Amino acid sequence: MRSRPGHRPRVASYADPMRPAAATLALAVLLLAGCTAGSGASDAAGSGAMVGSGESAAGGGGSDAAADGTAAGAGAVPGEVGLVSDAARQVVTEGSVTLTVDQPRRAAGDAAALVEGAGGHVQERSEQAATEGEQASARLVVRIPSDGLTHVLAELERLGTVDDVQLSSTDVTGQAQDLDARIRALQISTTRLEDLLARAQSTADVVAAEQTLTQRQSELEAMVSQRNRLADQVDLSTITLQFWTPDAVPAVQPAGFWGGLATGWQSLVTALSTGLLVLGVLLPWAAVGGVVLTLWVAARRSLRRRRPAAAAGTDPSAA
Repeated sequence: MRSRPGHRPRVASYADPMRPAAATLALAVLLLAGCTAGSGASDAAGSGAMVGSGESAAGGGGSDAAADGTAAGAGAVPGEVGLVSDAARQVVTEGSVTLTVDQPRRAAGDAAALVEGAGGHVQERSEQAATEGEQASARLVVRIPSDGLTHVLAELERLGTVDDVQLSSTDVTGQAQDLDARIRALQISTTRLEDLLARAQSTADVVAAEQTLTQRQSELEAMVSQRNRLADQVDLSTITLQFWTPDAVPAVQPAGFWGGLATGWQSLVTALSTGLLVLGVLLPWAAVGGVVLTLWVAARRSLRRRRPAAAAGTDPSAA
């Protein structure tokens, strides 16, 4: 197309002076949105609500959708985020088992093999050989898959006599859901910041986005690590196994009201026995001290009686 004489063609300009200000404004809006998403997800987790998969549309949809398919009760792989996707209860089980065996060290080896065969492992192991004045004993701290705990406890009865079993279970479903919601909020915020950092043009925008992104990534890693530890505690029960010979097995203390009453009675008997022992030790010294004190008082009285008589015999006016 031919331009008219004296007419200067209009060229579109892409260097908009307001663009850095708009980018800064967008950064502030996204940061505020990320904080709002984090607090909102935390509140939703506190009430037991699950984070919906629709939030993945804000960014990182592929990773969020993959995370939704991971159940927290199945145990998160280190470095990955395990999110609760169902209403299954998550329970942490801990306890101790005391057994009487003829050979504690051999029984401890058999128990370790049993635990490893069930998919667990030995976390701590200590053995005491029989010495003069001490009986042989062994102690194991094992991690057993929670779904196979009952089977392992039943198999332990073949190693010896089970004297005491104490198990405690803690429901951590709410704690797991809270961590899952916080992780999801931090994932969304991190994805938004990464997208903003890729589109930032000014140095100020890049520095601000990098600082906030580093902080969010650090928080996300800490949350993932805490969630993985909780999943590991749910998947593997921690059980302490103690093996004693029949002559060295400790007495099992009763629990509840009668246990407290028995403990109080034992402490009273111990206190009275200690008091009588101290009294028996001090009584001979008290007897000797009493004799010495009696002789000293008698000597002072005799000395006081002699002084007036001697003074009367030497008085000149008495002649």
